[in-house]
Amino acid sequence: MIMYKNNIPLIPAEEIGYALGLIVHPDKSNLFYNTRTSTTRPAAGYGTRIYDPEYEPNVAFKKLNIPLSFSIKSITDIRSEKQLIKTLSEVESFNQDVLICFHQGALENDPNKDWGHVCVFDRIINGEIRFIDPSPSDAKWRTFSAEALFESMQQHGAQRSAGLWYLELK
Repeated sequence: MIMYKNNIPLIPAEEIGYALGLIVHPDKSNLFYNTRTSTTRPAAGYGTRIYDPEYEPNVAFKKLNIPLSFSIKSITDIRSEKQLIKTLSEVESFNQDVLICFHQGALENDPNKDWGHVCVFDRIINGEIRFIDPSPSDAKWRTFSAEALFESMQQHGAQRSAGLWYLELK
């Protein structure tokens, strides 16, 4: 979505995920044509390995010739749900591209969903945060309170890259 918005030639999300070190459980391998699998759940959960220097987003973007730069505003740098709303309001007003990294189960109050998740920030509507979800099993546009989203980001933690992921054109 961000590539399309910025007129960047499209590369399949799956190829980007692979370059970011994506690992899925073998039960989910049917959703991909080329992926790494593991029956042992990685410490940060299934998904990308952006904290590994080999799979760091700027390295992956360079490898795939994607003219974007990546940076994180860690959840530790966001002090409250009010600051989260303020920051995302600025993102929206400056038409920036931001992904939100949070704990899925905490956001949905579902202990069976014990993993992190990343979605594209869309906008703030009536004080709530709307994002676009790439999940194959959830609605594409989802809206949550700033309080619920902030708490889920805190639960996921800085060590698992929770926060706001900024993508800027080079």
